[in-house]
Amino acid sequence: MAEHNNQQNKTESWLALVIGNTRLHWGYFYQGNLLDTWHTPHLTQASLRQFQQARFQTDDRELIQPSEVWIASVVPDQLSLWLPSTTKERTTTVDESAVDEPNVYVIDRSRISLNNLYPTLGIDRAINLLGAGQISGWPTLVIDSGTALTFTAGSEETGNPSIHGGAILPGLRLQYESLAQKTASLGAHMPEAPAPVLPKRWATDTAGAIASGVTYSFIATVVDYLASWWQQFPHGKALLTGGDAPLLHHYLQQKTPEVASRVLINSELMFYGMQVYRNELMLF
Repeated sequence: MAEHNNQQNKTESWLALVIGNTRLHWGYFYQGNLLDTWHTPHLTQASLRQFQQARFQTDDRELIQPSEVWIASVVPDQLSLWLPSTTKERTTTVDESAVDEPNVYVIDRSRISLNNLYPTLGIDRAINLLGAGQISGWPTLVIDSGTALTFTAGSEETGNPSIHGGAILPGLRLQYESLAQKTASLGAHMPEAPAPVLPKRWATDTAGAIASGVTYSFIATVVDYLASWWQQFPHGKALLTGGDAPLLHHYLQQKTPEVASRVLINSELMFYGMQVYRNELMLF
């Protein structure tokens, strides 16, 4: 009986893995609930096995080793670590039999339940939007402030969620890095990291001028896209996600508090999007 219960628990636990450009994003689900999230650097083949064994030993949360790992990836080399030649890539059929190793399932773009999903749209953007629609309803705009700053909008057409459009530009830290790497004299004056408070707009030193230019132009871009979004959809939702989402929201609170009050922060959109995808696939 104990063995049966353990196997049943394993089938009710699964892991969502979103492979981003700079980090891995993990979400642990049990009985339909997101219990834990964490982030790690990219893995090597050697560190993958070590990571799995270390992570799923009983700890303070007593995580049960998942029977499934569902992966959305924008980095092919990282994805390939999970799909050795002896492992069949599964995208459509779920095998719920008990196994020692988690079954690996890769997000299939053609099965994401969003209309107008154009071929080059990043899987991470689609999954974030799917999660945002599940949490907040439609229409909704996802602003992902990470390595890149992306805007991904979705609305509902004839009862079906649909891609409305979006935009991509360098993220906050990438803008600093670009100035440091592509200019002859600014690198020595580069701020170490974005400050938690708004910089002085009219700076009297080079480091301050860089902080001012990057920060205020970044905020202005976000506010401009939000204004356009709410002009088209006055009651549309807007959600911030990504590593720099708290910092960006803090800037908005300082600069445009009325805008900030209409924008929600949710760092777990990607995982809820993965849950929507998995649940829909398991219906078939």
